[in-house]
Amino acid sequence: MKTRWMPVALAILMIATTPATLFAQEAQEEEAPAQAPQEDGAEPGEAPEEAPAQAPPTQRTARGELQPPQLLREVEADYTDEAVDARVEGAVILELTINTAGDVSKVEVVEGLGFGLDESAAEAARQFKFEPARLNGEPIPVSLNFTVRFSLPILPAEFTGVVLDPDSGEGIEGAEVRIVYTGDEYEPKPEASALSEADGSFYFGNVPPGDYQVFLQVDAYLDFETDIELPAGQLVEVEYRVPRAQDNVIGEIREAGSRSPLAGVELRLLDAQTQQEVRQGFSEAGGRFGFAGVEPGQYILRAASSGYVTSTFEVEVAGGEVTSGNYYVPADDEGTFRGRTVTRRQRQEVNRQTIELDEVRRIPGTGGDVVRVVQNLPGVARAQFISGQIIVRGSSPNDTKIFLEGDSIPLVYHFFGGPAVINTEMVEAIDFYPGNFSTYYGRATAGVIDLRTRSPRNDRFHGMVEVDLLDSSAIVEGPINDRWSFALAGRRSYYDFFLPTVLRALEIDTVVAPRYFDYQSWVTYRSESGAHKVEFFVYGSDDQIEVVLPDGEPQGDQYVQVRDAGFGNSFHRGQIRWEWKPEGGAIENTLMTSFGLNTVALEAGEDIFFDLDYYQSQVRNDLRWKLSDNLRLRTGVDAQLSNVVYSYAVPAFETSPDDGVSPDGQGGAPNIGNDGLVGSRSTPEILPAVYAEAQYKAFDRWTLTPGVRADYFGPVNEVSISPRFSSRFEINEAVVLKGGVGLFTQPPIPGQTEEDFGNPDLTFEKAMHYAVGAEWQPRAHLEVDATLYYRDAFDLVNDTSAQTVNEQTGEPEPLIYENEGQGRSYGLELLLRHYPKDKFFGWLSYTLSKSERLNLRTGEWDPYSYDQTHILTMVAGYNLPWNLDLSARFRVVTGNPETPVIGASFDADSDNYEPRYGVPNSVRSKTFHQLDLRLDRRFIFDTWTLAVYLDITNVYNAQNQEGTRYNYDYSDSEPLTGLPILPTFGVMARF
Repeated sequence: MKTRWMPVALAILMIATTPATLFAQEAQEEEAPAQAPQEDGAEPGEAPEEAPAQAPPTQRTARGELQPPQLLREVEADYTDEAVDARVEGAVILELTINTAGDVSKVEVVEGLGFGLDESAAEAARQFKFEPARLNGEPIPVSLNFTVRFSLPILPAEFTGVVLDPDSGEGIEGAEVRIVYTGDEYEPKPEASALSEADGSFYFGNVPPGDYQVFLQVDAYLDFETDIELPAGQLVEVEYRVPRAQDNVIGEIREAGSRSPLAGVELRLLDAQTQQEVRQGFSEAGGRFGFAGVEPGQYILRAASSGYVTSTFEVEVAGGEVTSGNYYVPADDEGTFRGRTVTRRQRQEVNRQTIELDEVRRIPGTGGDVVRVVQNLPGVARAQFISGQIIVRGSSPNDTKIFLEGDSIPLVYHFFGGPAVINTEMVEAIDFYPGNFSTYYGRATAGVIDLRTRSPRNDRFHGMVEVDLLDSSAIVEGPINDRWSFALAGRRSYYDFFLPTVLRALEIDTVVAPRYFDYQSWVTYRSESGAHKVEFFVYGSDDQIEVVLPDGEPQGDQYVQVRDAGFGNSFHRGQIRWEWKPEGGAIENTLMTSFGLNTVALEAGEDIFFDLDYYQSQVRNDLRWKLSDNLRLRTGVDAQLSNVVYSYAVPAFETSPDDGVSPDGQGGAPNIGNDGLVGSRSTPEILPAVYAEAQYKAFDRWTLTPGVRADYFGPVNEVSISPRFSSRFEINEAVVLKGGVGLFTQPPIPGQTEEDFGNPDLTFEKAMHYAVGAEWQPRAHLEVDATLYYRDAFDLVNDTSAQTVNEQTGEPEPLIYENEGQGRSYGLELLLRHYPKDKFFGWLSYTLSKSERLNLRTGEWDPYSYDQTHILTMVAGYNLPWNLDLSARFRVVTGNPETPVIGASFDADSDNYEPRYGVPNSVRSKTFHQLDLRLDRRFIFDTWTLAVYLDITNVYNAQNQEGTRYNYDYSDSEPLTGLPILPTFGVMARF
């Protein structure tokens, strides 16, 4: 708002009359001068007062009575800009001729000033109106001199400025600016006020010149006072930085339960009595806010933000004290889906599905485990019973590799398909590639799962404790200082605490005592510029299971006697990763090195044991260049170094000519012979690789991604060159066509190339991947993905009963393994996915597939053991009121192929019946179908949350066949069913 005074008079005219000569038709005996009235100047801001008209004195002449003219209307002369600029003052003397009507008929300049003032005075005089002069009562014309005086006007001043915050330099809106005149020239003393605009500016115009006091007042700032001089006719500009008052109401706005800081929350501080707004603002980064200069009293703090319940808090402000506190705002349970979603990364692969942690936690039947969720995606077969295997596109589980931030990890599940060995809480997301993956990944011929971990939080300390009927886990994380943060996580099962007691109570003599634990620890460093991040990650897992048989009842035959058995599988691993992302984003580099020890131990009595220590290290450097807007290049080195140390003892036993031969001609158990095996070995392995990949946008909508990977497989002393190519074409913003082809290779698994129980002359396995498909995204949260694929696998390592001749001794030796295996799989994968939005998430996954292996005996293609023709999975989750979450999973899967037993023969030596098999994999188990439900209920407190959940597997207790169990002579059989209805109750607390 701007305030102005009324304009000040630009000139004060002094009008005077001089004696004039009167002309008449008759001669006059005496001439008397006529005087015109003269005005005094008016004070600034006031209009001049008009004097009452008085009749001029009558003069008596020789000719009669003469009455001079009387001025009735006077017009003020304009003070020209030229004269003002030249500072010209003075009088202009005019000779006026006034006719008998009282009008000025003629004007002549007697004495002038120039600068346009003469003309201005003459123009004004022509507009005068007189009562005409009279002689003996009759009007007569007269001539007289008239003086117009010009005095310089009192020019007003202008005053403008800006009110700024002293810290941020930003303008302050709503500051009251008041000016008061302190001189003696004007009465009453002028004063005015104005409010600053949004940018802090203010303006006063037409201000009487002089000395003034300036007063500034604004909420949250100290009162400010200063003096200023406003010269006449000048514009004065100022800048005032008003000192900020001390914040005496401060705090942080956080989400209730999670304690996550909330920025951008609208805050209003209201007087508790009048409900009048005292202060207003928004929470800043970290949820912090502050109000300055709040008077002592009782107030209400109101916090409002989209997606959260509008909350009010009582605040008491005491004089001379700072009121502080944390204020917790609950999420709006009636709002949209609460899960955190992130922008999906730009795809370049033919197939990649990414699952976020918020979805993982709510899928029933997975135990909230991040890796198990992959089993619900297209192209992944259902693992039998509780094996936890990842079977991609009908291939062997060994053909799919699992990575942790690019590091190949040896074990992903605890035994019996237990939870993943990495705590789900520290996994940001998983990327699943069922085929045609980037050259970044190698040593796999089927699929790839890459776990992407998140860095420890550095805003404050966080923790989580989860307890269910099977195990307990905990995690704590937080900052060490401004640059460093940490996280510690661990889990342990307690089967071994209660299972032996339960088995004994059920009068089961065989005691099974399993247990597992895992641990993870992160330390992260972030540079001040944000260009560098270094992470140190140490993690491990240990699984042990012990089987104790009844006393006096050893198991086995005449060759082997087993009274107890034990199995152990563990690994301990460390990883160091450096990420460099300089400003500009044209180049990024990640260097990772890992190291660790994997151990496997199997013991079944004194004469049967197998111990393996696998020392594995990996070095990977991945460099990404943005060469231009349409060309990106990715190159890297991926080297895996290892040393396998193992010892073993296998007792002697008799063999028959058919031992080691499987029904499908692929070979069965290795034909060890009747001498047994005892020994130990140490075998180093070197697996370096280099890769390069370009991403080229030929047009705005067409992306080409050629690449090549070169691997050296030390165990077989061969080099693999794997070219790969994929392409994506955007028909429009919603529809994308895609396709890819490439060669994928992997070395034999450790041990298959050993002399003692392997074949040193093996080569690496190979598979060609072909895929075409399309993606349709009709909405931001909806996606349809369809892919046709064909996988051609060859040079597969297979068991064999064939023998070879030792060149040195000339004795026949079992070949054990050879590269004669061939396989193929083909099918359609379909995914309809609803990303988390509007309280709902879910997907429908369908796979139509065929997986076959070449029968080396018959030359025919037989169904492979992992073939499942139809795989339908439906997953859905919905947010109910009262912090209830309900989710469900329903699966229908074709049964697995089986080779039937068509008879048996009695072996008197072993006192056992030996089965006779029919056509390989010619029958199938029954179709699998199962419904799983999960109900979560959250209780939200200010600083922590408590969640309880009920996860029910196999809700309607379906009797699903997982295999076939035969009686002792194979004359009868019955289905081996999976788990019955299994409810699991758990509690999770977060702070």
